Amino acid sequence: MSKKWIASLLAVMMLFTAVSAFAEDAEALEKNNELLKFLKETDTATKDIALQIQSGDNVSDLVIRADGMNLHLVTRENGTVDGHLQFAPAAFYVDDNGAVTMLRYDTVNALLQEIVTDLNDALNEAAAQVAESLPAEQLPTDAEVEQATAEAAVLAAMAARQERADAMVIGSAAVSFAQKFNPDEILEVKEEFGTVEISVRSEAYANALAEAVDELMTNNALGELVDRQAAANGGKSFAEGQKAWMASRDSLLQLIRTMESSETIDEDGHWTSHFKIGDDASEDKALTCDAEIWVDDEAGEAEMTFSLAFTDEEPIMAYELAVSPDSFREKMTGEEKKAEVRFDFDDHRIAYGSVNIDIKDQDELDLDFGPDYLYLKGPKGGLSTSVRETWTGKTRYELVLETAEGKESSLIVDFYEDDDSLVCELKTDDMEQSLMFKLSRIDKLDMADLSAAENVTEITESDIKAELAKLLQQLLSAQPAASETK
Repeated sequence: MSKKWIASLLAVMMLFTAVSAFAEDAEALEKNNELLKFLKETDTATKDIALQIQSGDNVSDLVIRADGMNLHLVTRENGTVDGHLQFAPAAFYVDDNGAVTMLRYDTVNALLQEIVTDLNDALNEAAAQVAESLPAEQLPTDAEVEQATAEAAVLAAMAARQERADAMVIGSAAVSFAQKFNPDEILEVKEEFGTVEISVRSEAYANALAEAVDELMTNNALGELVDRQAAANGGKSFAEGQKAWMASRDSLLQLIRTMESSETIDEDGHWTSHFKIGDDASEDKALTCDAEIWVDDEAGEAEMTFSLAFTDEEPIMAYELAVSPDSFREKMTGEEKKAEVRFDFDDHRIAYGSVNIDIKDQDELDLDFGPDYLYLKGPKGGLSTSVRETWTGKTRYELVLETAEGKESSLIVDFYEDDDSLVCELKTDDMEQSLMFKLSRIDKLDMADLSAAENVTEITESDIKAELAKLLQQLLSAQPAASETK
C-alpha cells in the first residue's frame, strides 16, 4: 500500500473520530463490543488467539497465550513456527531453533542503573578537569564571591524598588485619566416602557479625551519612565509621543465629535447597537457598525447579526449567528469571501454538519458529513467516505480520492466475522489481492515452557557490555572510512 493511501486513510480515520465523538452511534452499522465479546467467548482451554496478516496465499500470524503468570508470543509463517518469546515473572526467554536464551529483568535494571551512574561520574570528572585546567589567578577568591553576591542582592533590591515606583506612576496616571470621563456628562440614558437606550454625547466625550491626554502629555514622572523604557528597549521617547499627539490632536477630536453611538435593550431579550463615525459628505465617508441580538431564554435560542460598512457601500464584513438546542449556524461574508458553518444536533451530539469557504465564487473548502458519510472538496481535489452494511453483513468503509483533473482512486475496508475470526480486509483499485488482518481462534498449539528447558543460556550483564563494546568499536572504525568517502 502506497504512502499516499496510508496518509489518506489516517486522515479519514481522524475525521471520522472527530465526527463520531459527537454523533450518535449508528446501531445498524456499528458493533461496539464485538472484540470484547469475541475474547470473552473464546475457550482458552482448547483455543489460542492469533493475530494474522494474510496476502494471497501467504499467512503470517502472532499467537498469544496467557498461561498463569506467563505470557507466550509465538510467530508463525504459513503455519510453521519460527519464533517463541516467553515473559515469565523474573525473566523473559527466547527460543531460536531449539536454543533457549534467558535475560533477567534484574540484569536490565542493574545495567541501566550502572549506565546512569557512569554518565554522572563522567560529567563530574569532566567538570573537575575543566576547573583544574584554569590558572589559579583566574579563579575567584571567597571574598570576591561574597562581594559579587552582595552586589547582586543590592541590584535586585534596587530593581524591585524601581518596579514599585513605576507601578505607582502608571497607576496614578491611569486613575487621573479615567476620572476625566464622567458618565453623567458623557452618557445619556433613557428608559421608557421597559426599553433602555444608552447613547454617547460625542462632544462631551471628545472634550474629556482631550483633557485626559493633554494631562498625560505633561506628566513629567510618566515621561521619565517612558524615556527609560525607550532607552532599554529601543522604543519611542516621550517627546516623540508628545509631538505625535499635537500633530493629530485637532483632527482626531474633530472625528470623535462626528461619532454616533447608542445601545438599546428591550426586556424581551432584544438588543441593538449602532455606531457611526465620520462624515457622509467627506471623501472617505462614514464608517457604520450595527449589531442586533435576539435571545429567547425559555426556548434556549439566540440569533445575532453584525455589519460593518462605509456609507452606501457593500459591507466590509457581515456576520450572522443562530443557535438552538437542535442546531448551530454561523456565516461570515465580506470582500468577495464567504464562510458558512452548519451543525445539526441529536441528543446534544453533532449528527450532521457542513463547512463551506468560498473566495471569489470559487470553493476553497466544501465539507459535508453525517454519521455514515463524509464529503470533502477543495481546489486540489476531493475526498468522500461512507460506511454501510452490505447484503452479506459486512460493515464497509469506502474512501474515494479525486484529483483536480478528475482521476479517482479508491480504498475499501470491510469488517466482518468469518467462522472463528474477526476480519479487517483492505482493498484498493490497484491491488490484485486484498490484504486481510484477522483476530482468530485457532486450535491450541503445543507450546513448551521455556523456563523449564534443560539447557538455558543466560545473558549476563558482562555479555551485554561486551556486545555494546563491539558495536561501539564498529561505529568508531566506520567513521573515518565514511569521512574519506566525502
